[in-house]
Amino acid sequence: MTKKNELTYEQKVARLDEILARLDNSETPIDELAEDVKEGARMIKELDRKLKEVETEVLDAFRELEGGGKREDDE
Repeated sequence: MTKKNELTYEQKVARLDEILARLDNSETPIDELAEDVKEGARMIKELDRKLKEVETEVLDAFRELEGGGKREDDE
């Protein structure tokens, strides 16, 4: 679950797309360039972290299925 003021994964991807489009089209005023780059870098880190969390959850779920629904540490 996301916190009330936290952006969803999809919203973060959309925001990153906006930033990249602005940078790609040279639409970012020079005074805002560093902030856009920092925000983009932060979004990339957050998205990567979320992907790794979801990957772990999915792999754990498949391991449980392969083990008949019982994990080794549950014994």
